[in-house]
Amino acid sequence: MPDYGPYRRPQDIHFNDIPWKSIKKFVPPFLIIAFVIITGYTAFYTVKANEEAVILRFGQYIETVGPGLHTKVPYGIDKVLKGEVKRIYNEEFGFRTRQNTLSSMIDYEYSDAKEERLMLTGDLNCAEVHWVIRYKIKALEEYFFNVRNVQETIRGVSQAVMRTLIGDRSIDEVLTIGRTEIEQKSREDLQRILDSYNCGIDIQTVLLKGVDPPPPVKDAFNAVNQAIQIRDRIINDAEGQKNKILPAAEGKKQQVIKESEGYRIRRVNEATGDVKAFLAVYEEYKKAEDVTRRRLFLETMSKVIPKCEKLYIIDKDLKGFLPILGLNAEDVGK
Repeated sequence: MPDYGPYRRPQDIHFNDIPWKSIKKFVPPFLIIAFVIITGYTAFYTVKANEEAVILRFGQYIETVGPGLHTKVPYGIDKVLKGEVKRIYNEEFGFRTRQNTLSSMIDYEYSDAKEERLMLTGDLNCAEVHWVIRYKIKALEEYFFNVRNVQETIRGVSQAVMRTLIGDRSIDEVLTIGRTEIEQKSREDLQRILDSYNCGIDIQTVLLKGVDPPPPVKDAFNAVNQAIQIRDRIINDAEGQKNKILPAAEGKKQQVIKESEGYRIRRVNEATGDVKAFLAVYEEYKKAEDVTRRRLFLETMSKVIPKCEKLYIIDKDLKGFLPILGLNAEDVGK
């Protein structure tokens, strides 16, 4: 094998055989190119449309920037931490949604499921509560630096708030009419506590996915709920009957009251008129007693005589005339 050309073995090449003078002329351009590449790679960064980024310089927070192309101090002096501030994050309690390539599946039997969902109500009953929290990042610098583990903080605070609200209400409220109030109040309380921690989190919604009695007593609860529904239906029917009957009775009552009032007014007016007539006659009587007495007698007789079947006019001084007419005391009385 020759001792020159491409066929020389590496062990046959000596250090002095390397053409250093030829290589040295390529070193400066190579270093310049490497410097430019490294500088450009470490000095420029891009923030996506749904993201924000915080800048750290020697580990200290400098600023928060929005989407777009930005520059920073290169060579690792400035560090960039990005976060999706427009994304809606979910935290599930009492269940887990398992995703696969074709569909999703809800898992109620993961390791901490029972501890999360089993709660005690205010009337010392048990309820299994499943709920979801949806939140966004509203202050990225607070989210990264003020709390060690934001996710665990949200989960711990949410469970404490939910247990407090469930413990303040009866099982009937939790299962039926109180769910909307619990959702609203839990969101307000959770937001207030997280704001006190400066977590940089904005709670969008708290949604109760399900509130159920524990399986051992579920049948009994269903029977009670069915009885309550029957009771409510009977009460509603009775209320309907009451609402139908009471207005009619009220109308009848008002009619009777108005008729009685009219009768009273009429009788009072009649009595007042009679009194006025009597007083007028009495005044005339006092002016001429004999004349008035005779007039009253004649007026009375004019009313009585037409009603008599038989009429006998007898002189008061005539004696023994009644037997002749065949009258007795009873007939005279008539």
